[in-house]
Amino acid sequence: MLLSRGSDGRSAVRRVLRRIVCSVALLAFPIAGAGQPDSPAPRELYLEVFVNGRAMNLVTRFTDHGNGLLVADADELRNSGILPDAAARRGEVRLDQLPGLRWDLDEAAQTISFEATDTALAPHVVSARPAPRPYEGEEGAVDSGFGLVLNYALDFEAVTADGSATDTTAAGAFEARLFLPLGAMTYGFALTEDEVAGLRHRRLETYWRSAFPGRAVQVQIGDFTTRGPSWTRPVRLGGLLVERNFSLRPDLVTIPLPSFAGSAAVPSAVEVYSNSIRTYATEVPAGPFTLTDLPLASGSGEAQVIVRDITGRETRVDLPFLVSSDLLRPGVADYAFALGAPRLGMGTDDDHYADDLFGAATFRIGVSEALTLHGHVEAGPDLRMGGLGATFRLGTLGTSTFSYARSRSDQGDGQLAELSGKLSFGRLQASGRLMRSWGDFSDIAAVTAEPGLAGDPASPLTRLGQISLTMPLSGPGGAAASLFAADTRRADGSADTSLGLAYSRPVLDGGTLSLSALTVRGQTSDTVLGLGLHVPLGKRGYAGSTLERRNDGFRLAATASGGNRDRQRGYDWRVQASREEATSLRANLGLNGRYGRAELGAQFSDRSRSLGLRLDGSVAVAGGGVFLTRRIQDSFAVVDAGAAGVEVKSENRLVGRTGRSGRLLVPDLRGYERNVLSIDPSTLPLDAAIGSTRQTVRPAYHSGARVDFGVEANPAGAMIVLVDAGGLPLDVGGGVQINGRDDGLLVG
Repeated sequence: MLLSRGSDGRSAVRRVLRRIVCSVALLAFPIAGAGQPDSPAPRELYLEVFVNGRAMNLVTRFTDHGNGLLVADADELRNSGILPDAAARRGEVRLDQLPGLRWDLDEAAQTISFEATDTALAPHVVSARPAPRPYEGEEGAVDSGFGLVLNYALDFEAVTADGSATDTTAAGAFEARLFLPLGAMTYGFALTEDEVAGLRHRRLETYWRSAFPGRAVQVQIGDFTTRGPSWTRPVRLGGLLVERNFSLRPDLVTIPLPSFAGSAAVPSAVEVYSNSIRTYATEVPAGPFTLTDLPLASGSGEAQVIVRDITGRETRVDLPFLVSSDLLRPGVADYAFALGAPRLGMGTDDDHYADDLFGAATFRIGVSEALTLHGHVEAGPDLRMGGLGATFRLGTLGTSTFSYARSRSDQGDGQLAELSGKLSFGRLQASGRLMRSWGDFSDIAAVTAEPGLAGDPASPLTRLGQISLTMPLSGPGGAAASLFAADTRRADGSADTSLGLAYSRPVLDGGTLSLSALTVRGQTSDTVLGLGLHVPLGKRGYAGSTLERRNDGFRLAATASGGNRDRQRGYDWRVQASREEATSLRANLGLNGRYGRAELGAQFSDRSRSLGLRLDGSVAVAGGGVFLTRRIQDSFAVVDAGAAGVEVKSENRLVGRTGRSGRLLVPDLRGYERNVLSIDPSTLPLDAAIGSTRQTVRPAYHSGARVDFGVEANPAGAMIVLVDAGGLPLDVGGGVQINGRDDGLLVG
């Protein structure tokens, strides 16, 4: 009972306190609001923006809180030409808190006019990079098809030595491809035949590759080679590889490009020059502006920016820049993930895969325009290895990279460190590399090596030092000098030290005179002094001679060569005479044609004579036909022009005429890039109906596509003249009805 009464008492006290608080609040409310009108509800206004009397051609959203308080989003305000406060780069910004800014709001006209000082203006940003093309949908579609390709290189040689019988050999290197819309299968192999061993077959690389161009990713199943930073050793694996391939997206800019910030008092034209060549031009409005992604050549240099206003007055500004492929744009990532069995002794009788699986992964990402990070790991049975590194931008001088890695394997524990750099000091170009390992640093190549196996990788480096200096002594294409030095130490105790000097200068109206000296000390010691002279021989040839002095004597060689202007069609020749331990003479005559290349070679010396023939080309089954053509390195297209003898051009360059079937295979296309093909309508039959004369094709890697120009060589057609009952032509624009059709037509 006492507990019950106590609880009732406390509840009564709480009720009284609540009433007192509510009464005080009700009394205080009118006092606090006395003399203050009710605040209006915020309103959203969509206003056309004018800055310093110039229309920005933009409608921006503002929020009116009453009493002259306007608020806008920071990003929208920046796009309108007004610079948000440095402390409020994101989110809502109060206009009355921005220094150097005044405005006039005309709500009836739905406009807002700003008067801003230069410090309050947001720079007008112009990107020199072309807008990336869509890689999804029709415009981004890859032109793919079905077909077979066989690249071949056949060699036949007959050799006669001193007093012995003639020995004949035949060999061939082949690359067979099967391509589908899903990807391409590649099978490489070699065939050799001689009088002793007979016919032998050796498999080279075999793999299936599928690509995803929109994401710049490719997947490869089969044989491949791992990749990683400079301190890693690539190895051949058979398995699965997933990697970034930026060549699938040639429209993407993956490295940081220079930018320029300036200001124009009036609307002006801006031009950017590099090495006296205009690389970019645009127009900017009055006020501050920024040019981004300027297309300047790789390396370190100095560009010139010219700002020219409407009166013709020019302002020239020097722009030091650095463009390096060692850096990635902020947020851009490059990677490769591999899993497979090491392939050992490739191309030999001991060719086989190891029993164990190994994995390797490498990753790079751009953190800022001046910093790129990378990492690399390798793992497998009794192997754990990983390393991290960073590439730094050193102003406009160059870049420097530092890496550190550790490993643990059944061979022991080890560490590795590397420091490298590429620098420019005016006209002097310098590069260097220092690498050092401690303990038993191991990788896949080390733990899978089989002693005595042909093709076994060299003993790993334990110390490496390299430096290279290059200095032009005059303008572009003039005299230049270079210095190279290297020192290496390997785990097996071998060591080599080398030092080289070179000098070259132009002579005799297009010729080159070169001097060189190289000394090597270590397992193979030698000193080489060289003198070379090369001069033009007509418009498509050259002649040259070299003289070398080595430890074992002199070597003298003279060479002359020439050929047709069209490197893809016509002949070429080469003659070389040399004198070393014996005198030898070698001559080659080649013919490049529509169906491939044939080369005949002969060699004569004091001890032997030889005669050889090489046939190089491709056989393709695609686009509804079988074609003999030049070697297909990457991609190709089968053009259907609808008639024989039609001239076909690739990038405005004549590549051939269609055959009797009206088709022509065009090799040498660039995979995943836009290739422009066209036909000459003047070479079509007079009665041909032309669909189009110019098309763009984007074939996949190692694949072909069919390009149909929609030409009808013998179209079935008739001319109809519409007249009235009196035989007079009908008025243009009138309507007619054709029997059997519901829709009407207009008289043309």
